Amino acid sequence: MLELQCLPVEVLCNIFDKLTGWERRSLYLVCRSWYEILTIKHFMQRRTLRVNPESVELLESCEKFPCISIRDNDSSPNSVSRRNFLDSLRRVLFCEEVIDHLEELTLKEVQGDLLQELFGEGYGETCRLPNLKSLTICCFEFCEVSQIRVWNISRHLTKLHITISKYEELRVVASVAEQLVELFVESNKLRLLLECCDISDFEKLRTLKLKSDSFFPERFSSPSEIGGKFARTLGRLKNLGIGFRHNDFLLGYAPMFRRCRSLQSLSIVGADLCLDACNAIASLHALRKLELLLRIEKDHNLKPWNLLNLEILHTYVENLAPLGDNLPSLSTIRISNHTIREGRFSVRPSERAYLQRYFNHFESITKLFLYDVYLEEDLLYQFPNMAAVKEIILRCVRTSSLVLDIIYERAPRVFKVYFWDCCFLVSPRAKIPSFAALCLLLPRACISHSSSKIIAVDYEQILS
Repeated sequence: MLELQCLPVEVLCNIFDKLTGWERRSLYLVCRSWYEILTIKHFMQRRTLRVNPESVELLESCEKFPCISIRDNDSSPNSVSRRNFLDSLRRVLFCEEVIDHLEELTLKEVQGDLLQELFGEGYGETCRLPNLKSLTICCFEFCEVSQIRVWNISRHLTKLHITISKYEELRVVASVAEQLVELFVESNKLRLLLECCDISDFEKLRTLKLKSDSFFPERFSSPSEIGGKFARTLGRLKNLGIGFRHNDFLLGYAPMFRRCRSLQSLSIVGADLCLDACNAIASLHALRKLELLLRIEKDHNLKPWNLLNLEILHTYVENLAPLGDNLPSLSTIRISNHTIREGRFSVRPSERAYLQRYFNHFESITKLFLYDVYLEEDLLYQFPNMAAVKEIILRCVRTSSLVLDIIYERAPRVFKVYFWDCCFLVSPRAKIPSFAALCLLLPRACISHSSSKIIAVDYEQILS
């Protein structure tokens, strides 16, 4: 207990934030410093009250939580269990002391009667949650919302995360479309997803995220499927995130990117990216942050990406993004492996030229992050002098202990080096034998080697 009391306030806040309101009750009595931490404005503003059917009867002092997450009761609407759950919510959460301070609300597996309670027209023009700014709704598959004719939602709401499975749920988005700044839509129906993005011009919308982990019933087949309102919205977007596990939207990427004239951040987690879409990305001149975790089609018609404003790049080790030579703003490169396959840098001739471009950019970047990749020992020798690098992060990297030499010799100004869950086989060519030795050679650098190890075995024998 004494060790916990000596932790910094920020660390204690992170620990306390993992606990429920009921679990925190006894912590107020531990010591005066903990009482002050649990009641300071900084901590009260960032913590979330997690409510579920098992804990709703135990809730007290909920007015101090600006963020509430509710997991709904899954019993039938007319059951005693359902009525008791709603009565408890009305008594504890739906009082003025709580709802007037509520700014963020998450509803998990929510049923229609609870949505009616919160956002239905029963209160006339008066909104039950007047200060709500962020709302997340994940409905049951057969949740009935058609009885809610008018959605009465706070005019302060700017962020909506919704899972859509029926057309009736589009009215939730339509009711707040003119005020949204950020919209996150999940659906397993492509037509429904596209129609949701086309129900309004979304004049204030600057961040759009689309996601589906399932096969769509139909594939995207024509640019005309992007409606006129959706096209105008794309022209105003600053941030776009797409997470489609399968290739149902393969032909939709290029038409979408051609309309994104002001895009600054693009993230795609999926299966494949066709050549037309790759060339469309090359024309996104305002792009500052790019994340591509998918297979990239490449041939002689592929345009190199000379994105003058690009600062941060996250790409896939087996399909490096086709960078050009002119990237003056690039400061961070992250290369990772997002599949179950071994994350080796490709040895195909078509990929070697792209890999060499990355080595050239290593000379000017300030941060290098390698995650879940395999570095061959000979590949380490191709690393250039990284004179501008201030931070290097290797996580789940498999290579030889020669990497310690490379960091010391070619990154002389590095300020932070992190090894997380790495495995380094001892190389006979390595001069630096341990993490401790690297710390002595780089006394000004912060070097951490959490769960990483150097294995003293015959390196050549392992490779053979």
